[in-house]
Amino acid sequence: MFGVFLPLVWFASRYPDPIAVHWGASGPPNGEMPFLAYVVLLAGGMLLTWAALAVGARRSMPSAPLAAVTYFVIGLLAAVNVQIVVANLDAPSWEAASSMSVVYVIAVVAIGVAAAAAGWFLAGGSAGVAVDEPLAPAAPSAAPWSGAAFNGWVTLIGALPILGVLFFDPVWLILFVVIAIVGVAFSSVTVDVDESGVTVRIGPFGWPTQHIPADEIADASAVAVKPMSYGGWGYRVRSGVRAIIIRSGPAIRIERTDQSDLLVTVDDAPAGAAAISTVVRR
Repeated sequence: MFGVFLPLVWFASRYPDPIAVHWGASGPPNGEMPFLAYVVLLAGGMLLTWAALAVGARRSMPSAPLAAVTYFVIGLLAAVNVQIVVANLDAPSWEAASSMSVVYVIAVVAIGVAAAAAGWFLAGGSAGVAVDEPLAPAAPSAAPWSGAAFNGWVTLIGALPILGVLFFDPVWLILFVVIAIVGVAFSSVTVDVDESGVTVRIGPFGWPTQHIPADEIADASAVAVKPMSYGGWGYRVRSGVRAIIIRSGPAIRIERTDQSDLLVTVDDAPAGAAAISTVVRR
């Protein structure tokens, strides 16, 4: 999502207002929209797309087709947005924005198809990506136990928007801060197991925090996961499971007695699952 908005906000001071958003068959622009309204519209399209992805993942739809459709829409939005940015850049008015041609339309479609192919490939193609693959259990382990997972790439991407305050009008500060907070928050997770149950802390500041009492846990197991099987990184919802996905690889799946299972990516997951199982059996 950040990649779609970056070209738009980077040159925010160099567009006319309103901006050109629609072009006729002959090339010149024939439709306009206030800049802020366009930003809201673009954000709404992005959110609706990801919401559809989340609903599909929750209903356990095949991951590859779901990812392909989602990435196709995101690719189209990104390509159209870049074209709108280029057309309006330094134009004295929306009527004076650059013209479009059939070549631009073909380029937009091609980018959408390429994005769809990337989504299909990342989600495992026709074979699909297994939601989780069981890992060999570890020897019984007593609590307390602590484990963590960290994704430096997510931290970097989450922190990049903060640099925007050096180049843009302060009105964009809130947007940059929100993007950065969300990105950095899901760059790490910590799992603590003791006699009282399991505590999951998200982000470098350990918030938000979720505690699962021992008497609400039926069992725990270690699995290997891939983010695309859950629709990506972050907090994800699938049928019967809530997942905190920081990176691919080992994760603990906690089976709860009266709620959906909780899956958390964490290093040394087999040892963590063994410690949880020990607490539950006592």
